[in-house]
Amino acid sequence: MDLSIYRRFVVRGVVALCANGLPIPPDSLTEVAAVCHETTTDDDPNISAWGVYGVLFDQSIDNLADCPTKEIAEAIADALNIQYGRKAA
Repeated sequence: MDLSIYRRFVVRGVVALCANGLPIPPDSLTEVAAVCHETTTDDDPNISAWGVYGVLFDQSIDNLADCPTKEIAEAIADALNIQYGRKAA
């Protein structure tokens, strides 16, 4: 995977959604099937994972990894930014 295509790397909270589109609380993930995931704000109580995203030059993002804690995700994003990230012009 060519990570040099990304301008920078960021961390976003990830929420699992059930079939009716409602968020699944983290303590219910083993009981309710998730049909999709979406990014959310850092203060959302339903965050089930922390995603590391690569930001492309057109500002779209690609999910590169999901992590169990924000600290792990930030450590990965920081390392990727040191290796591949670029300063905004």
